[in-house]
Amino acid sequence: MSSISESTADVEAGARPQPAIRESFSGYKPPFNVVRAVQRMLDFVPPRYLNGLSAVVLTNSDALPQRRLRRKTKSRGRKVATSRALGIYHPARYRQPAWIEIFVDRIFRDEKWFWHRVRFMRESTLGDVLFHEIGHHIHYTVRPEHREKEDVADVWQVRLAHSYFQKSFPLICGSVHVFERLAGPWFHRLYARKMKEALRKGQVSRAEYEESLRTTGSASVR
Repeated sequence: MSSISESTADVEAGARPQPAIRESFSGYKPPFNVVRAVQRMLDFVPPRYLNGLSAVVLTNSDALPQRRLRRKTKSRGRKVATSRALGIYHPARYRQPAWIEIFVDRIFRDEKWFWHRVRFMRESTLGDVLFHEIGHHIHYTVRPEHREKEDVADVWQVRLAHSYFQKSFPLICGSVHVFERLAGPWFHRLYARKMKEALRKGQVSRAEYEESLRTTGSASVR
């Protein structure tokens, strides 16, 4: 039986407006404190980008009724089963505010046990999904663009994740920057090659690939 509880990470009186973080798990225990990780990421996002977003619901596959698992959602013009989605953005409709749904069990289904123990690694995996869905919200409510909505969300995912990890993990990111300066063009060529391989395998979209190269300064060596 699924139970829904509002986390203590919900917005307190007097705090800046922020989406509530709710857990709705059934027969599943997350491998780490996902609520805390999501709260850190939401704290980082500028308030104007979260305006109108009512909640982030953390859930798992077994918590959904069969009718929802059979339902389809659209992605890049194709219908995708809800049972395969890692996250879903639900835009505001009628009198229902916008909200985000994150399927924690699917996100970490294929990760090794040690991945959950390292904050940088687990937040990198979780952040890819959360920031992508926030990107959809930004596209719908703040900065509409007349192009493929998944591409827009991918671009915002890269931008938000890059800024978040720069500020949250200064030692790791600082070390990478030092290596980048020492290695020079070789570093950018290597990064561009790795990203191109990920693009070829379908692990990233063209929009994510191009934005990642721009973010790291590797665009000139594509």
